[in-house]
This record gives sequence, C-alpha cells and structure tokens, in this order.
Amino acid sequence: MTRYVPPGRLSADQAATLLGITRGNLRILIHRGQLTRTGGTERHPQFDIEDVSTLYADRAARSGQPGAPVRRSRQAA
Repeated sequence: MTRYVPPGRLSADQAATLLGITRGNLRILIHRGQLTRTGGTERHPQFDIEDVSTLYADRAARSGQPGAPVRRSRQAA
C-alpha cells in the first residue's frame, strides 16, 4: 500500500534510497540528531526534502565524491 506523502516531504524509504543507506541506518541518523522527522507517524515517518538534501550534500562532501559541493570555511576578518 502506497502512503500519501505531501509535497516537500519524503517517506523513510525515499530518504534512505536518496542517501544510499538502509532504513536501519536512517534510524541511527535520527537517533544521533542528524535528521529529524517532520511528519507522518511513528511507524511511517516523513522528512523534509531540504533536510535530506542538506544531509546528502554534507555526507558527499566529507566522502570526497566527485561532483559534491565544495564547502569553504569562513576566515575571520
């Protein structure tokens, strides 16, 4: 059964697929506070697309994947 996911949100399966991880690893990210639920139910959580995209970009930049956004640190003026 397909559950309704409002625009701007991702289901847990969609978020895990985008991040390239399992649902179990997704739960670990939630437990560590790296990702927060924005809706759904306890059993069928939903996540904000922006939060998942930001987490994906951070993970890609740390792993050195090609095409990952380059983060530059700010220098004190």
